[in-house]
Amino acid sequence: MIIALNHKSNFTKDEILNYLEDYKKLNTYNHEMILIPSVCYLPLIPDNITYGTEDVSSMDMGAYTGEVTAKAIKSLEAKYTLINHSERTTKMNENLDVSKKKLEQAFSNDLIPIICIGDTKKEHESGKYVDKIKKDMDYLLSDIDKSKDFIIAYEPIFAIGTGLVPTNLDIEKVTTMLKDEYQKKVLYGGSANENNIDELKRVKNIDGFLLGGISLKLPSLQEFLDKLQ
Repeated sequence: MIIALNHKSNFTKDEILNYLEDYKKLNTYNHEMILIPSVCYLPLIPDNITYGTEDVSSMDMGAYTGEVTAKAIKSLEAKYTLINHSERTTKMNENLDVSKKKLEQAFSNDLIPIICIGDTKKEHESGKYVDKIKKDMDYLLSDIDKSKDFIIAYEPIFAIGTGLVPTNLDIEKVTTMLKDEYQKKVLYGGSANENNIDELKRVKNIDGFLLGGISLKLPSLQEFLDKLQ
């Protein structure tokens, strides 16, 4: 399975260096691990660790103060980048147009996007969340060669950092649609941890997990990986 670890805005330099020392001791059971730290720490990641970024600029190189471009990220030998994460859309007010531009930049610079897609609590309770997610995915991928390499991460927005998790059946409705429609690997993200992995690993049509909070706590992550077997 693919296990992507999103650190978000956490760790100082000393903390990430200590984390990396302990990370090497994890038993990953041959899962495909993707470390996604703050972009400023990419130069600290050892060559034998696969890594990506939490975000990428929607702009090409130029006079865009503070932006980190896909070309710059690629030059740091990152392989992946998150696109359309719910914290970018809900907290930074980025819409699908911005996410689409970021996706295009990632593809143009040979980064593999992990496209995050999800639904709000209101959308989920309406029962129309599968259609909503498909509509958003189709918009992001419009005018894009769908044979390109990308991963999809289903992250119900109301589950991010809340401890709320949809039922396995609800998750399966989304993961099945995504795999049938786009023929790509699909991850689940949203309050997955060592306490609910026994239930979540029963979800059909899932190729791994996008982890947030638990990715910061290596003992808990190790327990998660142990139970995933």
